[in-house]
Amino acid sequence: MERSLALNDYEIEFGKILEWLKKNSAKKILVQAPDGLKKILRLISEKLEEEGYEAYLSGSHAWGGCDIAVNEARTMGIDTILHVGHHGFVGARTTEVRVLFVPVYYLGEFNDALVNALEDIKRNSFKKITLGVTVELHRRLHEIENLALKSGFHVETGSLENITGLIIGCNYVSLRDAEAVLIVAGGRFHALGAALWMGRPVWRVDPYLKSYEKVDVRPIISRRLRDISSAMDAHSFLVVVSTKTGQARPVLAQSIKKRLLRENRKADIVVLDEISEDVLLNFGQYDAYVNTACPRLTIDDPDIFPGPVINPGELKYVLGKKLEGYDSRDLFRFDFSIGA
Repeated sequence: MERSLALNDYEIEFGKILEWLKKNSAKKILVQAPDGLKKILRLISEKLEEEGYEAYLSGSHAWGGCDIAVNEARTMGIDTILHVGHHGFVGARTTEVRVLFVPVYYLGEFNDALVNALEDIKRNSFKKITLGVTVELHRRLHEIENLALKSGFHVETGSLENITGLIIGCNYVSLRDAEAVLIVAGGRFHALGAALWMGRPVWRVDPYLKSYEKVDVRPIISRRLRDISSAMDAHSFLVVVSTKTGQARPVLAQSIKKRLLRENRKADIVVLDEISEDVLLNFGQYDAYVNTACPRLTIDDPDIFPGPVINPGELKYVLGKKLEGYDSRDLFRFDFSIGA
């Protein structure tokens, strides 16, 4: 069965969903999606129940393929999660419940914004670009590439997990070395990550707002250097561990704590599902925080930590007590060794 379901400006391959559910003998299904797509879950649920399935809606946040609603499914005795809007697992995979990842594909028009972005890149004298898209724009990648080629650019496009051009919030390996980067995705989230990873000029096209802009990461780099500098003088650290499926790194947290103790610093580990300033303040004030959960928290929402926060890859600068050679790619890395 190859039937698609139109959901506002999106399309989902509903026939493939039904084939997979039948093949896996699913009965009770928890339908999960990020906040921006939750409005379409009601229709998906109705369609599933028309097909004889027992459907439930997940009310929790879904930050990515790292954040699967396993506890909700367990509580309701549900055997299958239908995860809408992300490409697949990020980090550890769950074995407690079956998970089907189902992308939704954006159908709206955004060519004018794309043309304007390409013209702006050309005005800056760049000729070789690399492209990145989120999964809902994956089917539009060919037309984006063609428009860039027609505009006179040399285009390089890699892949992530065999999906051409795909970028996610914590992984930009599909981007190739180029003079400039073009990201097509909603909001600034993915483009900021691409700029920090690539260290190249980045333009973003927002297909939903029909707009474009050049990305500026200078405020983020400034904040990172400030937090790392403050952490160099910190005596007490709180190491934050997430319980989310693809974000839980308890072994890493234990290693970080041991290393900090070797440096005659105090360190505790706190385990959380949702990280917030209020929750962290309940444990009293620490001089600095180490975030082993989603690396994007340190980039996009550092103020939820009541003090300077660093990611594991940045710990080497704190331990080495120097900022020389700072590499913003370390925001996305989990190796904190400094050779000792």
